[in-house]
Amino acid sequence: MLKKSNHLLWSSARAIISQKNLEVTLIKVPAHADDSLNNHVDNLAKAAHTDSRLSLQSPALLAPCILQFNSLPVDMNIRKFIREIFDAKNFLTLILLPRFNLNSSISDIDWACTKHCFNNKQLQFSHQNGCSEFCAFHIKILLDMLLTLTTLQKRKPHICWSCPQCNFSPETLDHLWTCPYILPEFSPFNTFKTLLLDLRTVYLDKFLSATPLKSLPDSFVAVFMAIDCWECDTLTNSCLRLARGLIPMSLTSFLRTYFSPSTIWSIFDTPLHDFHFDLYVQIWLLMTFFNKETFFFCFFNRTRCF
Repeated sequence: MLKKSNHLLWSSARAIISQKNLEVTLIKVPAHADDSLNNHVDNLAKAAHTDSRLSLQSPALLAPCILQFNSLPVDMNIRKFIREIFDAKNFLTLILLPRFNLNSSISDIDWACTKHCFNNKQLQFSHQNGCSEFCAFHIKILLDMLLTLTTLQKRKPHICWSCPQCNFSPETLDHLWTCPYILPEFSPFNTFKTLLLDLRTVYLDKFLSATPLKSLPDSFVAVFMAIDCWECDTLTNSCLRLARGLIPMSLTSFLRTYFSPSTIWSIFDTPLHDFHFDLYVQIWLLMTFFNKETFFFCFFNRTRCF
C-alpha cells in the first residue's frame, strides 16, 4: 500500500470499510455520464477541497500507518520519497565541495539545469556502446579530476613540471583550453574558442526556433551573444565553468524571461554533450598523445645524459 500514491486516502477508505463491515462494489462510470451518485461524490470532493476547516491530517487519522516528514504526512510512494531525500542530501554534499567555489560563489551555477544535462541519456548510451573513456572524461571534467600535471602533483609533490606544451604555466584543467601552444594544425586555445562559439550558434538557433512564453525582443540575439559565458578572449569564470558542464546562472536567468525551464533544459542537453565530446576528441586526446611523446623524449634524453 505504501508504494501507491495517495496511500493515506486508500488506507483511510480501507479502514472505514473494515470498521463498519461494509461491502463495497466498484463500478466504472463513464465520464460526463451524469450519474447521480457520481455527481454526488464529485460535489462532496469539491466541498472538502474548498473547506478551510478541514485539516490536512484529518483524512489520515484513520490510516493504520502515518509517515510524516517535517510534521507533514507523506502521501506518495515511500521508496521514491526516501530516494529523493537521499539524492538531495548527496547533491548538496556535492555542490559544497571546495572545487566548485574556488573562484566564485556556487550560487552562480544553475544546479538544476547542470544536473539535468549531466544525466544525459546519450552519455548512458555511449557507456553501453563501449565509449567508457568519454564517460569517464565527462565525469572527471565536471569534478576537476582529469589527470593533469596539477592533479598528479597533489599525489606526488616532488614533480615540478609545467605544461609540457608551452612549458610556461601549470597544467590545470582550465589551462587545457587556454594553453597558447600552437602547431600548424593544432592550437588548444583556438580549438576551444571555435567549439564554444559553435555551441553558442547551435543554442541560439534552437532558441530562435523554439516556442517562447512571450515574444522575443529585437535585442534578444545581441543580449544572448553578450552573456559573459561566451567571452572567449578573456575567458571568464562563467566560460570556464561552462566548459566543465556547470551551467552559469547568468545564462539561464536571461533565458527564463522568455522560455520555460523544461524548454531550456531540453535545448541545453544534447548540444552540451556534443560540445564535451568534441573537447574530448579534439583537445584532450591530442594533448594526451603529445604529453606522452614529450615525456618519452625527456626520459630518453635524461637517460642518455646519465
